Amino acid sequence: MKKKINYLSREFFRQVEEFKTHNLTPLLMYLICAVFLLAGVLTLSYADIIRYLYLVIGLMAAVWLFSMVVLNRNILFIKDSVVKIRYVPIFYRIMPVILFQTFTFTIFVTVNASIVALSVNDWMVNFFTMLYYIVLGVLLIIPFILFYLFVNSPDYRFNVAVFVVLILVIPIIYLPEQLSSGLESMLSLNPFYYVVNGLQTNAVNIAWNINRLPHDVLFFSQMALLYLWVFKLYDKMKFSFYDFNKKHQTRRNVE
Repeated sequence: MKKKINYLSREFFRQVEEFKTHNLTPLLMYLICAVFLLAGVLTLSYADIIRYLYLVIGLMAAVWLFSMVVLNRNILFIKDSVVKIRYVPIFYRIMPVILFQTFTFTIFVTVNASIVALSVNDWMVNFFTMLYYIVLGVLLIIPFILFYLFVNSPDYRFNVAVFVVLILVIPIIYLPEQLSSGLESMLSLNPFYYVVNGLQTNAVNIAWNINRLPHDVLFFSQMALLYLWVFKLYDKMKFSFYDFNKKHQTRRNVE
């Protein structure tokens, strides 16, 4: 356990120290969102600022979830990643990226909420609700990270397609009240919609309440089924990683 904790700590701070281009991309998106939100605060009315913050938090949440999936593909190219799987399991290998991206996302959500709070003279974010939905987001994304790693070498177009689908199924380019009740109910069955919408509504002063309990029960039921499937897939994934790494190493040696 001590080795695993040391591994997580070392890899987390290595990401902070190195700041490679792929790690900087989500950070750049968060900075752009903060700049546009600041411009909006200086020019928009109160109602428009709240609506703008809602959409910005949704876009940031989409980038956060997507970045944890895509950036974790790098574990496939770490030397001896399968040979040492008993020492550092795949679940631990994906955690440094998750922790780092979650840390930067949380910081910028707080920064953006602070920008709006200074303008409207009201702090609207409930920290406990924010942390709750962030934890739900991490629980949700882990199976998808593992499944994404299982897909053989998705290319740039595949990544773009996945991100576009994610944008369409969560309230970013539209507001929930613009949808029909039937369509909104159908979208709310999507766990990504629930997590992102929870972060968005919390940012505009609507914290978790008992009325959301049925949605929580549905979410955790979906997660239970998803994790049962992932645990079944896990052993097969280790062999797939081995085959993929072997082919990749062979091709690189030939080149």
